[in-house]
This record gives sequence, C-alpha cells and structure tokens, in this order.
Amino acid sequence: MPMLARDIGVSSLFRKWKENKMVTVRLESKEAFNIIGIKTWIPGTDNEVFGEFWEKSYKHGEVERIMKFSKNKENSCTKSTILGLSCTEKDPNIRSFYFYIAVETDEVSNQGKYEVYKVKPYEWAIFSSDGTGVDSLLESEMYAWKEWLPNNNLYEHDNGPEMEVYFDNNKVEYWLPIRRKNN
Repeated sequence: MPMLARDIGVSSLFRKWKENKMVTVRLESKEAFNIIGIKTWIPGTDNEVFGEFWEKSYKHGEVERIMKFSKNKENSCTKSTILGLSCTEKDPNIRSFYFYIAVETDEVSNQGKYEVYKVKPYEWAIFSSDGTGVDSLLESEMYAWKEWLPNNNLYEHDNGPEMEVYFDNNKVEYWLPIRRKNN
C-alpha cells in the first residue's frame, strides 16, 4: 500500500479487483450523526432479506415517508439520499443484526414507528466502484472484506455499523468503520 494511503484523510487510492473493475478507497474521519428509519432483523447469511426489505419498503411508501425526515444533504456527513445501515457493533463476524433503511436527520427521538439511531464518530474506509446500484455495492463490499481488510496491516474493522450510502445518481458507497491495529 502506498505510504500516503496509510493516513486518514488521504483523498483516494485506487486498486483493481476482478474483471478489471476499479474500486476506489478513501479514508475519512466523521463526527457523530443521527439517522432515522425503519429496521428489520437479518438472520445470518440470508442476503435475500436485504432485497426483500428494500422492495417492501419502496412498495409500501416507507422510503418516501422516511425521506421527509432527511437532513439537508449539503450539511450532512454522508451527503447521501438514503442509507442502509447494518448494526454490527458487537462483532462484525456475527452476521445476524438489525438493518436500517434510513436517512441522516436532525431528529433526536423516535417519530412514531421510525427509530433514531446515533452513529458515533468513526474513522471510515469508504469504498466505491465505477458502476452503479446494487452491483457496485456488492463489488465494493466484496473488495473491502476479501482484499482490503485481509491485506492491510494498518487497519481493522472497528466495532461499529457498516453503511450503504446511496446518492441521487444511483451511485453507492460502502462505508466500513476502521481503527488502527495494535501491532
């Protein structure tokens, strides 16, 4: 890994992964922020639950209602339209957790069935692919877990939430909380 890429705040480093897909990784420090949304339980490695939850939430108008709580994107930490947040704080190797469809918000308390979740300050490894949508998210997430984390001797997963960060142009980023390893 290039020397500059070892420090938080370095804007970007590029790595190729399979099939000549380019994944960009940048390291950023972010302050705490609140999200508000709806959640479901993800029971283990059944990845179909994610898609079903998103589909049901769009179909029943939940995503549109959640968007009404959205903080101004320009003043937000993620600059996103909508988020998917996996509550993996206790142990990222345990793949049963709550998953939120949410937006950044200024709300500090639950609003009816919509729950507020406080994301603590973290250092983030932010992964993005040159594609769009779910395929781009999966490329970025697989690169993070199969290439970047195992081959990186400076950082490890910090026990915090993992995020899917979606933008207006159908671009998506995968945010992974990190901390320096105790070598």
